Amino acid sequence: MTRLFLKIAGLLLVTNLLVILIGYLIIQWLESERVIISPSDAPQILAERVVKSWEDGELGKFSHTLEKHGTFIAIVNEESKVLFTAPQLRRRLEHRGINRPFQTNPDRRLRKPKNPNRRNNGRPRRGGLEFTQTVVTDNGELLNVVIRTRRNLRNLTPLPAWREPAKIVAIVLGMLLASMVISYFVVKPIRSLRKTALSLGQHDLSARVEPSVAERKDAIGELGRDFNRMAERLDDSYKSQHQLLRDVSHELRSPLARIQVASLLAEQKTGESNELKRIDQETVRLDGLIETILRLSRLNDMPSLKLESLDITPLINEIVRDVHYEYQNTSKKVEVDLGQLPPVKIDFENLSSALENILRNAMYYTKDPSTVTINARSIDNTLELSFLDQGPGVPEADLKRLFEPFFRSDTSRNEKTGSNGVGLAITRRIIELHEGKVWAINAPEGGLKVIVQLPIK
Repeated sequence: MTRLFLKIAGLLLVTNLLVILIGYLIIQWLESERVIISPSDAPQILAERVVKSWEDGELGKFSHTLEKHGTFIAIVNEESKVLFTAPQLRRRLEHRGINRPFQTNPDRRLRKPKNPNRRNNGRPRRGGLEFTQTVVTDNGELLNVVIRTRRNLRNLTPLPAWREPAKIVAIVLGMLLASMVISYFVVKPIRSLRKTALSLGQHDLSARVEPSVAERKDAIGELGRDFNRMAERLDDSYKSQHQLLRDVSHELRSPLARIQVASLLAEQKTGESNELKRIDQETVRLDGLIETILRLSRLNDMPSLKLESLDITPLINEIVRDVHYEYQNTSKKVEVDLGQLPPVKIDFENLSSALENILRNAMYYTKDPSTVTINARSIDNTLELSFLDQGPGVPEADLKRLFEPFFRSDTSRNEKTGSNGVGLAITRRIIELHEGKVWAINAPEGGLKVIVQLPIK
């Protein structure tokens, strides 16, 4: 934790130094462009602006603006002839006399009055600064600009209206820059952790935190390494569980076969009986469960399926015909609304088994009489199939676990149907091998709605 604190503190220091450097360079550039005027250059720059305004015939307006700011100007040529003067400086120039030289020292401060707040007929207070700057015009004429101001050199000219907001904007931009750097440093590893957590939540137990995060020498790196160890334990536990199921299923095959043979021999010797029929029934059920578990194990071991681009419409029509045949003695029906569907890459046999399992569950739990509806539509690059029944639905708390192995939302109903809770787990694994998704929701109008999404490639 100390390392992380020191890193963030160091990052703050570097960021602040960077902001200060950038601000300094911007100020230097603005001063070179004369957008910002340094105090040492302010008198000469103001004198040049005064002469430029005089040449352009706009000196009266410029002088009026300066007077409002507390700065008064006059222009005198080489012969000491006054070309322009603010009214407040006229008497002062007359007192000097025509041939009297002008002071050129901008640092000379005038005598301050006893009452600095006193005003005299609009003339400037006797305190302040007065200096004379020499400017050469475009025609080569030498002009002396007399400047008298109540301000200091930093505020010699009126500040632009954007000056104060610009300071606030600069501060805000500096803070944003520092925040972005710190956020990138802190948020990037957190995003990596979040991405790994989402992958684990989607049953990708091979997901690990990126090495750039796990190899860090601070608290975030420790968290990443702990996260990877947790993921490894989950992966090992998951693999051990499936290995155990596979081994147990294989081991049960042999004694189960012997029980079936013994039951057949007993039936030949003693004839049929209810007890032997029950033994046969339970052995068939157990054999089916073992086969289902082994199939799920094989699917989990498969990295991918062999897919080919096919039209999914014949597949759906085929499983609908099979289900109609099985439920021909009931009033349960299946309505199909597929429209024109694009071809998708599928494994025909496996996908047919997955969708048939969904449809059989829907047909069993839907009311009699009622209808199971199958809809299909294309959304962007995804083909979406939905199976909606008119049954009782599933408790909200059980929806997320509906596709887990051996999970049964209603134990009594599944015992009645002979379901072992593995069929929907096989369905989910087949859909995942097609790079798709499957989930269930309770429809607002009632019943359970199972949605399957397959990518269109």
